[in-house]
Amino acid sequence: MGDLHRSVFLKELKDSFPDLRSEINGQHGLLHLEVHVFTDFVQRGIVARNAEEVASCFKLAEKYFRDGNDHLQNAIGVSFLEHLNLQNAQWAWELLGTILQREYLQLVDAGTAKPLPYRR
Repeated sequence: MGDLHRSVFLKELKDSFPDLRSEINGQHGLLHLEVHVFTDFVQRGIVARNAEEVASCFKLAEKYFRDGNDHLQNAIGVSFLEHLNLQNAQWAWELLGTILQREYLQLVDAGTAKPLPYRR
């Protein structure tokens, strides 16, 4: 378990993506809903094929999954990874990074995330 916590994550998220600030603030302090705002933002980037933005988002998610406390790790798994649709985005899968790829595949095997059409 890491020591990074919600307030550190939210500060970095809002500093990195200021357009999300208002929507995140509107989630009444509920971490899973705040993370889901981030997920929706990333998914829009995937649909728009904005590789630079998606890579930046994945790097941030991986940092807080790897070094975050139990609550952050859970929120990134449940409210971020489980809701990503990577089925038509091989390029995004390749940007995801090994730690989050491994977690995503575990979620797919558990039946909670969408399967990839190109299973490794």
